[in-house]
Amino acid sequence: MVDTVGNIRRKIFMSNAVSKRVFATLPDSIFEELDFWANEQGRPTANLAAFLIEASIKQAKKSGEFPEKEYQEFKNKNKK
Repeated sequence: MVDTVGNIRRKIFMSNAVSKRVFATLPDSIFEELDFWANEQGRPTANLAAFLIEASIKQAKKSGEFPEKEYQEFKNKNKK
């Protein structure tokens, strides 16, 4: 089953993960499009960016593009 934007959004909001802040530099044209899209949805630009990043990582995991084995090794190596 293919995830729709609504399904992904529900899964994200149901997550209990602690949020982290990151800073990204975007080309002007990409920021302009992102800002327009966020305004069309009535949400902050940073909120839409966070949603899109999370959705992209989830899709990469689903498609096998995300290096899950290496990530698990990294997590195990860096446990506190």
